[in-house]
Amino acid sequence: MPYRVLDELGVSRRAVKAAVADGKLVQVRERWFAVPDAPDDVVRAVRVGGSLTAASVARLEGLWVREDARLHVRVPSSAGRLWSPAPAPPGGGRVRLDRAGHRVCVHYRTVTGRPTARDGAVLALAEMAACGPLLDAQIAIDSALALGTIGIDDLDELRTLLGASRRTIADQADPGCQSGTETIVRLLLRGRRVPHRTQALIAGVGRVDVLVGDRLVVEIDGEGFHTGPEFERDRRRDFELTMRGYLVFRLSYSMVMQEWEAVRAGLLALIARGEHRWGARARHHERDTRVSLARRHLGV
Repeated sequence: MPYRVLDELGVSRRAVKAAVADGKLVQVRERWFAVPDAPDDVVRAVRVGGSLTAASVARLEGLWVREDARLHVRVPSSAGRLWSPAPAPPGGGRVRLDRAGHRVCVHYRTVTGRPTARDGAVLALAEMAACGPLLDAQIAIDSALALGTIGIDDLDELRTLLGASRRTIADQADPGCQSGTETIVRLLLRGRRVPHRTQALIAGVGRVDVLVGDRLVVEIDGEGFHTGPEFERDRRRDFELTMRGYLVFRLSYSMVMQEWEAVRAGLLALIARGEHRWGARARHHERDTRVSLARRHLGV
């Protein structure tokens, strides 16, 4: 935090110096201080000369983000010299920022109010949309809504911060998506205007990741390999869905993230064949299956 905030809190300069001497505060740069356990990326952003933003804040908030090893720092539009995010070498002066070498992405945007060490979630998401693929920002927005980091009402503020060509990501946000892989599938279906629902509730089974049309269920496993009770639960759900006449399209994390073109082609081929529709025979099959399952549960 800067001296200005400490002044507002009634902390004297003498007290600040004493806290630094005792190790209770660490001087990050001139007139800026941090507690010893402050998040490392926030401290590094302040060393650069700005505020942590974009994907770096999204990661700090625990949002679903694709891999991005860069440190994202927002600085005022009039910012001049910027510095290395690493601590100054002993006995030496500060090192000028090498954006490529230090892996720092600089965002130029001036905001009103007192300077902060990190941007709030809404501003960070807007900066994320400004510097990278729209898909990455859409994934993070869906994740923020699902986790409650932002609310539906915050989308209005987000729209005002986005450029005109990028405001569609606020309009397309879906709080039902629980992961970035679900968002990737959802955007494909939305782009093709294929009816679908995220986290759809199917009686006797529970919620499924994506229900395409009437009967095509897309389930996406997490990044870790499913074993034990979780693995068994998923297979029992698949069995129950299949017995009810649904078509289950189960994907792994790596299939979506590393083999997307093949997965995309396969999903679109199923839709082109009408596999997502019940059809007359499928409706009768669903009815007969429900009767059969009811009898089985009743022991008839």
